[in-house]
Amino acid sequence: MTDDRIRVAPRSRGAHRTITQALGAAPAGAVVSIAPGEYHESFRLIRRVTLVPEHGSGSVTVVVPAAAGAVTVAAPDCRISGLVLRGTDPGETLLRVEDAAGLTLEDCVVSHGRVEVLGSRTTANRIDRPVGDIPLDHDLAAELADPTDGGVLVTRRTRLRSARHTALHLTGDALARLDDTSIMDVEGIGVAVSGTAVLRADQLRVHGGSGSALRARDASRVLLRGSGLFGAGRNGLLVEDAAEALLTDCRVENVARSAVRLDGTARAEIEESTLAGARLSGVEVRDQARVMMRGVRVSGGETGVRLRSEQESVLLHCSVTGQQGNGVELAVGADPRLRGVRVARTGKHGVMVGDNSRGTFDHCDVIASGFPAIHVGRDGAPRFRGCRVFDSAHDLGVAEGANPVFENCVAINVGSPRLPGAPRGGAADRKVAPQRDEEDDGPEAESLTDLLAELDELVGLENVKRDVGGMVKLMQTVRMRQEAGLPAPPLSRHLVFAGNPGTGKTTVARLYGRLLHALGLLSRGHLEEVDRSALVGEYIGHTGPKTTEAFERARGGVLFIDEAYALTPPGVAQDFGSEAIATLVKLMEDHRDEVVVIAAGYPGEMDRFIGSNPGLASRFTRSLLFTDYDTEELVRIVEHHARRHRYDLTEGAREALTAHIGAIPRGDRFGNGRTARQLFQQMTERQAMRVAELTSPKDSELMALNENDLPLPTSVS
Repeated sequence: MTDDRIRVAPRSRGAHRTITQALGAAPAGAVVSIAPGEYHESFRLIRRVTLVPEHGSGSVTVVVPAAAGAVTVAAPDCRISGLVLRGTDPGETLLRVEDAAGLTLEDCVVSHGRVEVLGSRTTANRIDRPVGDIPLDHDLAAELADPTDGGVLVTRRTRLRSARHTALHLTGDALARLDDTSIMDVEGIGVAVSGTAVLRADQLRVHGGSGSALRARDASRVLLRGSGLFGAGRNGLLVEDAAEALLTDCRVENVARSAVRLDGTARAEIEESTLAGARLSGVEVRDQARVMMRGVRVSGGETGVRLRSEQESVLLHCSVTGQQGNGVELAVGADPRLRGVRVARTGKHGVMVGDNSRGTFDHCDVIASGFPAIHVGRDGAPRFRGCRVFDSAHDLGVAEGANPVFENCVAINVGSPRLPGAPRGGAADRKVAPQRDEEDDGPEAESLTDLLAELDELVGLENVKRDVGGMVKLMQTVRMRQEAGLPAPPLSRHLVFAGNPGTGKTTVARLYGRLLHALGLLSRGHLEEVDRSALVGEYIGHTGPKTTEAFERARGGVLFIDEAYALTPPGVAQDFGSEAIATLVKLMEDHRDEVVVIAAGYPGEMDRFIGSNPGLASRFTRSLLFTDYDTEELVRIVEHHARRHRYDLTEGAREALTAHIGAIPRGDRFGNGRTARQLFQQMTERQAMRVAELTSPKDSELMALNENDLPLPTSVS
């Protein structure tokens, strides 16, 4: 925008008295500077303009009378910065972005009225793709400048509050991106998304409200990252019809119904998120909907995960704890897949398989349930492989006509065991496979040669690969000495992984656990990834048990503490993080052969973390430095993703990709390997739009990524 600055100052000569007058005189690209004060008016942006306060954010309040209608944006690439917009009727639209218009709201407060982004209901030109294929980091800059479809809204550091019915509503094919935005005090729904609209949000926070915090309907898409939905009067996230949602690193807490509920044919992917304190269910899936959950922590509520759909849902490496009723509950006809799921401290059953339900449970643990840990209803036919039941009065209850299958399952510290390997009888004996010896419990060890080859195939990380390879050789020698009856030398397997985000720390940690399992030094070799929120409690006496619970989940594998330095915040003398560290130090000593702990984070911060406690310094004696990827390595990572998904980069694409990556600023937000992955996703998206124009594309054209498929430089941060 040009800086043709136009002033609004009711008491100054040469300035416009109202914002409406200034907009009437403003050419496209003008900046309208508004003197401090309260302005009672409504206006319409029909040209590309910027509205800013003359003396800083919050110094200008625009009061919009209900009778005057909404502040309306009817032009592309408009911007409102630092203003307070206040309505007089919370149930009316206060700010409207029309079809084919674009607005950026920065550092604003919008209160007592809703924000509405309109779109066309025409879907003829829309390319359908799964929500997981939509690039979350896309900043919508091109769409703001040229909104050829629906309205476009981008908010940054903005607050929406005190609305009725809904605070933000996207309709048709509207687009929105909400960064560091909060919504609170809504009599109704926080955010409503319908039609084919797409909502992206990074650090969105929705507090309170009498309805659901976020509701997606029709064929809309919702992508949330690093966001929180707190204290909703109904559901945290409600996904209906054919809508889809993706949650990454989010928190949904203390809602009156379900943290996440899916109806109709809805789909959701939930990754590395926490769903806590929902009154009914952490996750509820109904009708023909389905959910994919990875690394999700579900705690509290009546039921942890309730699956009432015949469509296949998948739960991988999740934890379900502290429910009043059942932990995982399958209704009639459900047939999900669960692997590495831990269910603990439930008031009723840990796993309740309803009548005529199936499901596959691989290497799942059920701990301390009030009723029989596993219950299988009439005609239920689930399969349990490598599962364990701990610390329960009864491990199994089976209804008449049920046909469960158990393979290599064990009961440990169970009062009345019925699983294979313990005294048992009745229906539980049917279709039971032979049990392995208890010492062989856990996943089958992989080939050490294959794992070392997998390590060697990782792009870059030469120093890390050399260090890990050296440790493997050392541990092989230790194992041989043990087998020969010789004392083992002192050896600490705990590690510090120091490096910036996206440098492969989690990938190497997971591979390290599998290597130790292959060497016979860990019984399972799985990875349990946690951060401060999974270790530190909220009140006195809460942190120790919470840290112990996380450590127990890692028994037999690797406890990976991401951003471990957050346990010792600088300048804070009294913090529960110190209790978590003290608990960890003791557990590491008491279970030195059962768990490997890897503490990860920024290099400088990790030095401070290790130095904060003598016990840490004595146990973490080795650090691995994960350096940033250079341009050539990032290009190779993109090529790796392309090969996995059967795409080919042309020579021109490779040259353009090298130049593109070389021009990306390497600041705090640079994502290293994540940036490469995002680039690949954006290239495939642009290629799909290009190939869609061809009448009968050849296989080679469907597979080729060329230089025209590269996104604009601003699309990747």
